[in-house]
Amino acid sequence: MKQLSLMIDLNRCIGCRTCIVACRNYNEIVDHATAMPNEIPYYLRVESRIQGIFPDLAVDTWVVPCQHCNTPNCVNACPEGAISKDPETGVVYIDKDTCNGCNAVEGELTADKSLTSPCKVNCPAHMNVQGYVQLAAKGKFQEALQLMKEDNPLPAICGRVCDHPCESNCNRSEIDEPVAINAIKRFVADLDLNVETRYVPDIKEKKDDKVAVVGSGPAGLSCAYFLAREGYSVTLFEKETVAGGMLTTGIPSYRLPRDLIEAEIQIIWDMGVDMKNGVEFGKDVTIEQLRQQGYKSFFIGIGAQECKTLGVDGEDLEGVHSDIDFLRKVNLGEAPKLGKRVAVIGGGNSALDAARSARRLGGTEACIIYRRSLDEMPAIAEEINACRDEGIPINTLTQPVRIIGENGRVTQIECVKMQLGEPDESGRRTPEPISGSEFTIEVDNVITALGQETDWACLTPECACQLTDWGTMKVNPVTFQSDDHDIFAGGDAVTGPRTVIEAIAGGKEAAISIDRFIRGEDLLEGRKKEWAVTAAGQKEQYHPAKRALMPVAKPEERVSNFDEVQLGLTEEMVIEEAKRCLGCGSACIQACPYDVIQFDLKAGVSHKCNLCSDRTHAGELPVCAEVCMTDAITFGEYDLVKQSALADGRSIIEGLSKESLLYFK
Repeated sequence: MKQLSLMIDLNRCIGCRTCIVACRNYNEIVDHATAMPNEIPYYLRVESRIQGIFPDLAVDTWVVPCQHCNTPNCVNACPEGAISKDPETGVVYIDKDTCNGCNAVEGELTADKSLTSPCKVNCPAHMNVQGYVQLAAKGKFQEALQLMKEDNPLPAICGRVCDHPCESNCNRSEIDEPVAINAIKRFVADLDLNVETRYVPDIKEKKDDKVAVVGSGPAGLSCAYFLAREGYSVTLFEKETVAGGMLTTGIPSYRLPRDLIEAEIQIIWDMGVDMKNGVEFGKDVTIEQLRQQGYKSFFIGIGAQECKTLGVDGEDLEGVHSDIDFLRKVNLGEAPKLGKRVAVIGGGNSALDAARSARRLGGTEACIIYRRSLDEMPAIAEEINACRDEGIPINTLTQPVRIIGENGRVTQIECVKMQLGEPDESGRRTPEPISGSEFTIEVDNVITALGQETDWACLTPECACQLTDWGTMKVNPVTFQSDDHDIFAGGDAVTGPRTVIEAIAGGKEAAISIDRFIRGEDLLEGRKKEWAVTAAGQKEQYHPAKRALMPVAKPEERVSNFDEVQLGLTEEMVIEEAKRCLGCGSACIQACPYDVIQFDLKAGVSHKCNLCSDRTHAGELPVCAEVCMTDAITFGEYDLVKQSALADGRSIIEGLSKESLLYFK
């Protein structure tokens, strides 16, 4: 394939805008948007992309709008199949006859179609939710899976344990209920469980540079995935004998089956990531040792696997367990013996996991003790409801003050009733004890689930990394780079205990930074994004179906085993549910990493530069190159254009104006 491309030289450009007018007229673009504050239209917009080629030359670079990517995300995202890539020229086209503007309402002002759907904006990994949901609505499940894994290497895992902020912000909720995005994701991503249907991304040309990833939880796996996709040699170091971090040791199998975790992680191994289990970083190997072995960069994703203590008398009695230790033993087949009466102290998802696991291990009188009300409880609503369904009471506004034992073993918990006062720093109302309300609870075992923190023994003295007052790694919030220039971090090690999707997002962003760091590029350039969000979606037309309910195993049957509770939607249910999506934006616009596709308000379809393909096929120049009065625009084969750009660039570096401008792919 002979990839076509353009170069624009600002040493020659006089800013007459003749090219812009010619482009508008030739392509009959009446309605158009400007992508940059300097009002240069999208098809000749300003970017700063020259540093990676000429690091000493810090200038703005003009680029044509479409990069005509080797594997265009917009092609994968279009549910109508309206976008294609010409195998002869490499030009990416939008077929206006096939494009329907993602079901744009005819005759309505569709300005929101150029904006971003709230589901994507509020997803920490910024997955193209609208894209994969609408592909699923067409039954294009393989295409939907491929689109998911552009931003998330663990979609089947997230389909089970994500707190789905995408749904919390879905515009469909203003009509009835949000689209069941997580259930759709789960169904599509389960294709990865089958060798015949799984998706392994293409790997770019192999690089010699080595990167070390410490910790195989969701942050570390995500970072390793994206770096491996870029062709880096990645080695992942894990202290446990199994991979997955808290995915494997902290989440019970009735929520997250082990074979599913193994299947998604196996794809990362198949991408060439090398795994070293049973290695305690900082003890068995250090960063300085790896630097001497040629490792160029490091990612710290060790999570938060140290349990906070309650700080009351009796906490060291036999029969008192931390949730992390308890769940680890359960998940590794070493579950302790429990009596019927098990009290779990805490209100997060981990506390509920511990209580539900204890119930399955014979704790028929398991209960939860939480010092605030249900409204302040940090666990997600569906987990709270599952606890209730399984007969596990939640004792709210109750604070343990002492653990009582006999002969060194726990027998009771002394508690006090609480009332809520003024909000604290987190915005939740502060619990205050009610005088004279003390009482005791008879128990056989106690599990404390009071939050986690990170063990930083992995950082040896040669590391210049700094910790925050909260005991997390201090990093740049955009680049995830630490005070030690070659060390990056993400996940719970940076945020404290948070969600799986947030950890995945941190690993993804750190991988982008590591790639730029190794290649000597600016880590911050283009990273801070201001999202323009669609306000209300297309309420004029929508599929009237009601939200699909997730089928679950019966409570009386599931409490005796660790089989998966949520059974998943059928294919028919997924297609019907996906049709409920309002299509708030345009899937292709949200898929483009360069923000170059625009929405034609008059025609009701997406459009972008196609290098005037009808003219170029006839041997003519694109109109912008033809009308340029100063010969500032060069058009031709990519390799030749690049060679010309490099030659001109060398002349600039040798002393010509810093205002020079080059574009090449």
